[in-house]
Amino acid sequence: MMKMGKDEKLKKYRKTSKFKVIDTIPVPHPYCITPKHVVFASHNHCGILGELAITEGEKQGIFCGICKGKLSYKQHETALLVQVDDKRELKDIPGLKKYLMSIKDMCEKDGYAGFAFIQK
Repeated sequence: MMKMGKDEKLKKYRKTSKFKVIDTIPVPHPYCITPKHVVFASHNHCGILGELAITEGEKQGIFCGICKGKLSYKQHETALLVQVDDKRELKDIPGLKKYLMSIKDMCEKDGYAGFAFIQK
């Protein structure tokens, strides 16, 4: 079975006239690769800086350059970025909760941590 790319994965999310999933965003921040990661991958993984090299590097004290080990690689998650075509406070926008609930199960099944918003 062929793996679906991010763009294809996002297209399947329902759109309305006010709400649509437009991208993903790292939460709470992107995992920041440091020079130590590169050296570790070079010495231990034929230069391949993949998930295995990163997680094994963490066992050696090599962590995200932003949070310095407060979160593991696996704790750096991704959320869906939902475009909201309404300038009101999110809590005051009619239909937003209903929209999010309609895509919640798919979001969880796809492994996303939740939602972030951008207002247009």
